[in-house]
Amino acid sequence: MTTSHATYLETAFLQLSFAVKLRHYIDEHPIDKGQFDISLTVEDADDRICLPHNEFKSQEDLLLAADNNISICFGVAAISLWLAIEEKGHYLPKSLPNPLQTTQHKLAGLIYMIRCCFAHGTAVPKWNITHDKYKIVYDIGSQQVDLRTVHGEPFTRESIGGYQTLWLLRREAISNNML
Repeated sequence: MTTSHATYLETAFLQLSFAVKLRHYIDEHPIDKGQFDISLTVEDADDRICLPHNEFKSQEDLLLAADNNISICFGVAAISLWLAIEEKGHYLPKSLPNPLQTTQHKLAGLIYMIRCCFAHGTAVPKWNITHDKYKIVYDIGSQQVDLRTVHGEPFTRESIGGYQTLWLLRREAISNNML
């Protein structure tokens, strides 16, 4: 039995929420490195991993790890959102008009472009917009996302209006019967 990506979409967004809240918590309540950065062995029936102590040299290292965790979770949520939409039949055939015309195609196009940033550059996501039909200004709720000139640029959450845009895209996909 195959499980759909839509089944895990909520988990992906909860994980992103956890990552953002963890980063905020670490920033507001510095972690005691001596208590946190310890030698640790984790075992289960099939696996064992031993992590050394003092991997993080400073509080800044912990904050960087938390920032990277947000980026990873953001990418997973974006990829999961795209896959759930695609499974529901809202894929983007090459025959779509240039530029994209319908609300559903534009919404799917923007989600797909965000997904591509992480699918083709997980550690250093960047915009990879090779088809002109995606190089447009997208209206999402009351905000706009301009992808006309970002090809090849590093992806930043600010380039799409911040964290909340991914949640907004999910809400818009639901309201447009795409999920």
